[in-house]
Amino acid sequence: MPYRGVVRGNTVILEEGARLPEGAPVVVELEKGRSRKPDFSQDPFLYPDKWLPEAPGDVPEDLAHHHDYYLYGAEKR
Repeated sequence: MPYRGVVRGNTVILEEGARLPEGAPVVVELEKGRSRKPDFSQDPFLYPDKWLPEAPGDVPEDLAHHHDYYLYGAEKR
């Protein structure tokens, strides 16, 4: 039987009339549509210049296309 409630200060307050035995193991799952909206301004992938390392200055422009040539000496295609 599902019980409904809200979280207040890291404690789940169950709806009126819901009784569970003390120490009962429970699983808490967020209801869809009731969770808080994400704060996209905190997404680190929006600001890669802050966490990506600097690229070396001597990288050939065609490295992605001819990586086998630069890694293993294979023929350029």
